[in-house]
Amino acid sequence: MSKNFKFKTGFSLVEVMVTVAVIALVFTGLFAGFEYTLKLISQSHSKMTALSLATDRMEYIRSLPYDMVGTIAGIPSGTLPQNRNVTLNGINFNERVLIEYIDDDADGTGLLDSNGVIADYKRIKVEYTWIIGASSQSFFSTSSIMPRSIETTAGGGSLRVNIFDANVVPLQNIDVRLVNNTTTSTIDVSKKTDATGAVIFTGAPASANYEIFVSAPGYSSDQTHQSTTTLNNPNTLPVAILENDVSTMNFQVDKVSDLTVKLLTSKSVNSLTETFDDVLGLDTLSDATTTSGKLVLKDTAGVYENSGYVILNLLTPSPIEAWGIAEMDFIKPLNTDVRVHFYTSTSTSDLISESYLPGNLAGFTGKYVDLSPLNTLAFPTVVAGINLSTTDTAVTPEVLEFSMKYLDAITTLNSSPVTIKGNKTLGTMADASIVYKYNVSTTTNGSGEIALKDLEWDVYNTVVDNSYVISEACSANPYVLAPDVESTVTYTLVPATSDNLRVVVKDGSGQNIIGATVELDRSGYNDIKDTGWCGQTFFGGVTNNSDYTLTVSAPGYTTQVLTPITISGAVVQIVTLVP
Repeated sequence: MSKNFKFKTGFSLVEVMVTVAVIALVFTGLFAGFEYTLKLISQSHSKMTALSLATDRMEYIRSLPYDMVGTIAGIPSGTLPQNRNVTLNGINFNERVLIEYIDDDADGTGLLDSNGVIADYKRIKVEYTWIIGASSQSFFSTSSIMPRSIETTAGGGSLRVNIFDANVVPLQNIDVRLVNNTTTSTIDVSKKTDATGAVIFTGAPASANYEIFVSAPGYSSDQTHQSTTTLNNPNTLPVAILENDVSTMNFQVDKVSDLTVKLLTSKSVNSLTETFDDVLGLDTLSDATTTSGKLVLKDTAGVYENSGYVILNLLTPSPIEAWGIAEMDFIKPLNTDVRVHFYTSTSTSDLISESYLPGNLAGFTGKYVDLSPLNTLAFPTVVAGINLSTTDTAVTPEVLEFSMKYLDAITTLNSSPVTIKGNKTLGTMADASIVYKYNVSTTTNGSGEIALKDLEWDVYNTVVDNSYVISEACSANPYVLAPDVESTVTYTLVPATSDNLRVVVKDGSGQNIIGATVELDRSGYNDIKDTGWCGQTFFGGVTNNSDYTLTVSAPGYTTQVLTPITISGAVVQIVTLVP
């Protein structure tokens, strides 16, 4: 007896999932291709529409009499708006028309023009911008038109405006706006500087009172100024453009910076010190070793390695208010070197960049390193790495001690009045008093700080409440603010006394000298103090006299003796030591 078995077959779950995945993959590609095709069609359609607009507008402009080809408030002047919105085929466009005189070099340019006419012909640029999807698109067309008759001087004169940065390097793509409300028709036209940092306004009507405004996103601004009741005698007055002549104006702008000013009335210093008695404080050793409380190059039978390094353990203080200084005690025989670098981890690939700690790439070779530029929020952890090297394998450099100091507690001066003033001036008042470009009176916040945004590079002086006096300014007061930086300056204040002296000790390059010995002496008075990590020390409560002697010394420098020194009120004495 036999039995017949029938089996019903179908798709397994795995087969169904694979099939769905393949279909999804195919259709995803198809949809992506379809979407891309639609995008191309849309872009092509909008560009063709912009081309149509530009062609029609250019033909209209070229149909005008030569003398009428110009823009409202432009140079040359005319009836065409510099900017307007137009709609075609359901697309909104912003139209910008730029018409300018061209001084062709075929007959010479500027004062060297052979016929004395610098407005040789006009150049037209019509530009359309629009939004498609989430991106901005643009299209422009240019053309030149010549006068039907011979050249004339009716075009007026020319103005060249040169824009430089803080280091007198020409700047490109800076906006220069030229305004004159005293001409027959108002002039208000803008251009961007070219690769040479210049813009040239050719064919401007001869007139005085041309105002210039210089600006760009993320940059400081500059301008000419009219005489007013708040600025009687401006440094830079509006410029005059003369018929068939070229006037020149120069301006300086640069990237803006942020500055935080912090006021303290007390601070507590803590530190981590490595004495190299063992290797417990070291994360990594490479061709270096510790012996008898010294870090040295590894040696084999009296022959030292040419180079080696150590990475110290992570330093993540808590609490921490500010980084201070690193101090290294070392011995460097002839042909040897010691350099320290700083990292954000124990990996040498995490070197703190030069923008935050200048000099870190090459490494620091001195006894002290100023770490105060490092913001504790951005750099809660700092790791030191020490490199040793020798070109004479019979000798090795020795590092005896390394320490990193920081502030672990501070008392801030909150809600305190402060005036901050830059050195740059705009001019004077009728009574000859100076009008400063930046002069702001404000108060510290609940953290004892003043956050100043988008400041121009300058030298800024901080004036505190007269019931206090600055006993230490880190890094300085006045403070030199460079372009395109974020800086913090910290001032420690003490109650004001009638007469006091703050001594700032620097080397020939302007760097602070830490640990210098400062002695202030006169008959019946003598006090000796060391400079702190900002290279300063303070003598308060002294008497008003003009017969003080100030003696400043530091290892490796020639001692300076300054006498007589007069102390009357709050006095700041800067002492420069030379090797």
